[in-house]
Amino acid sequence: MLKAKVLAVAGPAMGLVAGLVAIYAAMSALGYETASFGFLFGFPLLAGAIIMHFRPQGRFRSFFLAVFWLVLTIVLSLVATFLGGLEGAICIAMAAAPILLFAMAGGLIYLFYLRWRGAPGEALKVTILPLLLFLALDALPREPSVYRFSDEVIIAAPPALVFARIKSIPDIRADEVATRPSHYLGIPKPTRAVWTGAGRGALRHSHWGGDVHFLERITGYEPGRRIAWDFEFPEGWAAPGIEDPHVRVGGRYFNVLRGEYRLEDLGGATRLTLTSWTWDGSRFGPYAKLWHLFFFRDFHRAILDLVKARVEAGAGL
Repeated sequence: MLKAKVLAVAGPAMGLVAGLVAIYAAMSALGYETASFGFLFGFPLLAGAIIMHFRPQGRFRSFFLAVFWLVLTIVLSLVATFLGGLEGAICIAMAAAPILLFAMAGGLIYLFYLRWRGAPGEALKVTILPLLLFLALDALPREPSVYRFSDEVIIAAPPALVFARIKSIPDIRADEVATRPSHYLGIPKPTRAVWTGAGRGALRHSHWGGDVHFLERITGYEPGRRIAWDFEFPEGWAAPGIEDPHVRVGGRYFNVLRGEYRLEDLGGATRLTLTSWTWDGSRFGPYAKLWHLFFFRDFHRAILDLVKARVEAGAGL
């Protein structure tokens, strides 16, 4: 009896998960733009209705149990996508919220329409209309955006000392950098920054973990006041698997443009401000900006807190 009950639930769940993952794999193989309104918002609406439609008979009848069934199926699909190597942790983390939200919306539309009209087939068709709307939005011209993010720290040392020690930062131990949310998604911690050359035109080699090495070409150099640079990501700058397909630096949806340190004399102390500019080629506006902020806030805090701790402790950089 227990086995039959388990199979009655696990069977439809596994079938739905396999179907959703197979559809995603097919769409990717055919070159469909998955970082789109249609995929992130429209298809979850339809998927939510389908998941509700194929609930195990006689089970998950209450509203909350029905929502649990839907959320469980979507979460299992996302996990299967990750375990199957179809997407990385960063992409899944970024996509999870809209997929879950709009799948729930599609499921609720299905349930309410079903209660109102009592026609399952018609209830499924209703969710196709917003899907078509999101597909139409994907046809509109894409307008890229550039975002600017700044963070600061007060350091108990004069600007001349701080300036000298932000140029090169060698031998960074893992315990010197607090573990932040982005690190759980696979972003490595900084390990060293090496300055070569003099003044404007110099080059700083930035190493994160053992598999990431990018460059910072110095474009502005004012001793004791300011350092500015353009980011450069040469071929092979990150080991395979570090970047997710949809958040590749310099790709269709994302890029890191430039950065800047500014130092302000506070009379024996220094306000050190780190600013980064990023490029967003997606269509997701504020939602995309939120994720840019998420990653660069962690990036900034890792560097600023490290510099503060080393300078104030008198450690040689």
